[in-house]
Amino acid sequence: MLLVLLLPVVGKAQTPAASELEWIRNSNYQVQYQVPQSWRVQMEATDSAAVVTHTDPTGQILLVVAKLRYAARRHTQHEALDELLQRFGVQGNKRYSTHYNGIAFVETTGAGRLAGQELRYDALAAHHRGHVLLVYLYASPEIFATHDELLTQMVHSIKPYKEKR
Repeated sequence: MLLVLLLPVVGKAQTPAASELEWIRNSNYQVQYQVPQSWRVQMEATDSAAVVTHTDPTGQILLVVAKLRYAARRHTQHEALDELLQRFGVQGNKRYSTHYNGIAFVETTGAGRLAGQELRYDALAAHHRGHVLLVYLYASPEIFATHDELLTQMVHSIKPYKEKR
């Protein structure tokens, strides 16, 4: 089972300026990406994934970067997305191939429900350096629309990273 955190309560959030973004470098996942400096970070491990969750200060926007482990790492990108989207009550959503900074993803966007709350999401999956990388962000439709530029910038910033020795 992939870890999916509950959608927080809807309210107004403020958008950080692009200059407030910082690089997160994860040598275990071999990726780096940008998030606002003020966002909280939580790391968890489940039986199927190692998960890093970034949450905005209001708790209304979540960015999740997960590395599938054990049997789950044998999933195809589509299977990883299927499992995630089932949590959001979505089936058969359109997907498309895309590349961000040299990583080939299968991506899907749309709307669904989690814990009775409406949400909008953007989800990507890739085979990356021997594992399945699952990246998704979600928020209420209103919050997502308000922060669309920032969320797009965060997703598009993901790129390979290898620690220098």
